[in-house]
Amino acid sequence: MKRFSSSKDTGAPCRRCMVLRIFLGMVLLVIILGLLGGDELAYLRYITTQNIGNFIMISGVVIFLVKLCFWYWDKKHRKI
Repeated sequence: MKRFSSSKDTGAPCRRCMVLRIFLGMVLLVIILGLLGGDELAYLRYITTQNIGNFIMISGVVIFLVKLCFWYWDKKHRKI
């Protein structure tokens, strides 16, 4: 992963650090939500690992197909 082009001037963190911060923040949010929610989160029981896995696979295939279409379209128009 590359650093931002002007990160040394502005002091902005690198992209890897930003991804790690967001991930750790989401993990902390889930932990706090689980501790504070208790029985009130019963309506979230349909969110299972199988459903999350299905969502990730389906969204990955859709994103791949969209990127493939854009790549093909871009390749076709650059030949002209």
